[in-house]
Amino acid sequence: MNIYSLELDNDIKGISVRKRYIETLIAKTIAPDVIVLPELALCSYMGSTDIWQYADIDSADTSKWAMAMAEKYHTYIAVGYLERNDGNYYNSYLIADNNRVYGIVRKSEGEAFIFKRGDFSHTIHTPLGNIAVAICYDARRKHFYDMIKEETISLILFPHGSPSNPKDMENEQQTIDYFCMEYQKAFDVPVVYTNSKGKLDYMMGKTGKMMMQSGFCLNGMSAIYTSDTVIRSNNSSEILCWSGNITPQVRKKDIDFVGEDVIGGNWLFRKFVLQPDIRYGIKFYENAKKKNKEIER
Repeated sequence: MNIYSLELDNDIKGISVRKRYIETLIAKTIAPDVIVLPELALCSYMGSTDIWQYADIDSADTSKWAMAMAEKYHTYIAVGYLERNDGNYYNSYLIADNNRVYGIVRKSEGEAFIFKRGDFSHTIHTPLGNIAVAICYDARRKHFYDMIKEETISLILFPHGSPSNPKDMENEQQTIDYFCMEYQKAFDVPVVYTNSKGKLDYMMGKTGKMMMQSGFCLNGMSAIYTSDTVIRSNNSSEILCWSGNITPQVRKKDIDFVGEDVIGGNWLFRKFVLQPDIRYGIKFYENAKKKNKEIER
């Protein structure tokens, strides 16, 4: 089995343009069985309500495109996109083959200013086995672990649109390696971390302001983690491939958490900046969503 991770250029904008761009990368793969794309791959990662213009109503367009790509390239497609459903906006991810969409995962702790948050499922049942999916920040949260720890899992996907400080790449790499390897060792299945590269668009909220002031950008660092190897991206590689067999596995060991996070982090920042930012963001989202509905009428 050939599992591919495609690291995308986040600076390319527009759904139709990005579809063509993504297909040029898919066409470069050799006998793909699974193509893994990043968080919000079809619209690009954006941190403001500007992203709403790219919303896919009831996942119809993304589903059609993913099945068409699966048909053309004889593979499974795993792709992130912006879902609009019943008036809400979700940071979503689906897996499809040429016949059907097997399931949709929504980011539980999505960007509060622009996405509906909730207690969402993280497992998609496919003919390849159960595939666990945690979108970006969810991968670091205990909620994801609690949702899958009693499941039989064949593959774990961590699609990201994750900004970080380009001046502190070593620390970021250590963090990514830590939580990815924790899940790889716990379930003894491949873990695919797929991120994008590019500048950070405007981010709403205090947290977003701090990121922009610090020069954060999307730094890629995609990798595929297995029991005997780590395959990494580099400046010249957008396409990663791991070849091997996947089999259903039960959890072999526990994963330790610091509170609700797999990484300890800055307690003061979380309590006095991040948490108030999230609360304000949730209120902003609900008001902005209502205004958007009124404009559409």
